[in-house]
Amino acid sequence: MKINAAPRILIVAGVCVLALIGLVVSEGFARQGGQDVLLPMEAVDPRSLLSGHYVQLNLTQRLEPNETCPSVAGEEWIALREAGEAHVAIGTAASREQAQLLGLPIRGQLTCSAPAPGSDLIEGTPGWVQLDLGFDRFHINQTEALRIERVLREQTVNEATRAYAIVSVGRDGRGRLRGLVVDGERFELDWL
Repeated sequence: MKINAAPRILIVAGVCVLALIGLVVSEGFARQGGQDVLLPMEAVDPRSLLSGHYVQLNLTQRLEPNETCPSVAGEEWIALREAGEAHVAIGTAASREQAQLLGLPIRGQLTCSAPAPGSDLIEGTPGWVQLDLGFDRFHINQTEALRIERVLREQTVNEATRAYAIVSVGRDGRGRLRGLVVDGERFELDWL
């Protein structure tokens, strides 16, 4: 028995729609079931994207001149530790088990620029640790994106961090973006 082209196309389209719905629902459950952490953010840039806008994320923590870069023992896993209201990267590891010995394991990559120490004549300059967790955009309306950009551009090195990414760390170790906190205001990512 041969099925005509139109019904075949409709069947394939239906299967694709069901697969997409399943993916969105499973990601939503993973996002809800993970452990939420706040990660410091800097330098965002809103850009138009087809029918909406997004904020470009830069997950960066500052290092004071007396601090050192986190230990690097691998490239696939990052260990996070709670520091005040946020979490900071304290090292990397080659496996989840090794990262878990240091702190909360999350899959991703870490880049560090060490702070320049000061002397009697020159003040030290801070360094930074940048995290790549597999996401770099937060979709939001243009008005809010512009406001978030302004807040972050006004942020200086000497003041407390004003923006954080809310990341859900799942049982699989993958970080999933849940939202942003900017000047104490929450912006949630909601697909449904």
